[in-house]
Amino acid sequence: MGKKESFVSNLLKVEVKETIDYIVTNWTGKSVDRNPSKFITPILVNLLEKSNEVKKRFILDFQKLEYMNSSTITPIIKILERAKNGNGQISVIYNKLLKWQDLSFSALKIFQTKDKRVEIRGLK
Repeated sequence: MGKKESFVSNLLKVEVKETIDYIVTNWTGKSVDRNPSKFITPILVNLLEKSNEVKKRFILDFQKLEYMNSSTITPIIKILERAKNGNGQISVIYNKLLKWQDLSFSALKIFQTKDKRVEIRGLK
């Protein structure tokens, strides 16, 4: 049900799946590049624009990501700002039982909107 596409850079893999209601990115491996924005930003911008066009929520699922360096958060923040200032619907999902994920992603709750167009959710 839906198309799948994969993007790989070094140790990081981003799998994209489109369903009837969502565009989902599943992040696995490790984001260790010095400048991950070069790889991540075009993917995120393209998918946010597509999700707006087809009126589907864009989900960034980081639950299976093993590690990300501090440079990785920048393109994520930028796409959340873009969605918040536009009309996008975006969710960040992370594993709150992993301390590093909880620290990194719970801080992004400042981007949440009251109408839940932008939401940050820790699961498990």
